[in-house]
Amino acid sequence: MRGIQFLLGLILAIIVVLCAAPSVRAQETPVVDLFGGYTYMRANVVAGGQGFNLNGGSGSAAYNLNNWLGLVADFGATHQGGVTGNGLSLTIITYQFGPRVSWRKNEHLIPFAQLLLGGGHAGGSLYTSSLGAGLAPLGASNAFALTTGGGLDWKLNSRIGIRLFQAEYLYTQFQNLKNDKQNNFRLSTGLVFSFGKR
Repeated sequence: MRGIQFLLGLILAIIVVLCAAPSVRAQETPVVDLFGGYTYMRANVVAGGQGFNLNGGSGSAAYNLNNWLGLVADFGATHQGGVTGNGLSLTIITYQFGPRVSWRKNEHLIPFAQLLLGGGHAGGSLYTSSLGAGLAPLGASNAFALTTGGGLDWKLNSRIGIRLFQAEYLYTQFQNLKNDKQNNFRLSTGLVFSFGKR
């Protein structure tokens, strides 16, 4: 948890420094930003509490109300084929919505922060197989999910950009035979496509 807090603090410091840098001209505000790319997730959904890695992808659509405030719909899916020593698999799907605040004072760099609320689905053989000692399978789990964090986009032109990073704390409440609460870290990168002008 301390490592995640340190990383989020470092990302916030980088965003503050970039925002303070002088800009050549302000960035035009698109009506819609679409993102798609790779997602890495460090999770601790398993009851033992040990962390493990998942890989997958995510996508989002942001409707910009003005040059600093937008509404985001975010969807992601990550998978790990060998979560435990006996090779059980886990797939986590998230679907979340919420506000995004962007800083468009630089021609090419756009830092942003967001808070997303929604749900998630945990499935795979981890949830459909017995976990031993006569325990029945948990069954696929649908639960509350909250994400907070931010990122940095680098605009190549008015239509296309690269999301250099999107780093987030992801809180989930999947069943895990312990406390049904997980603190996860998610990191994404990919392409951003912009449409329209405000």
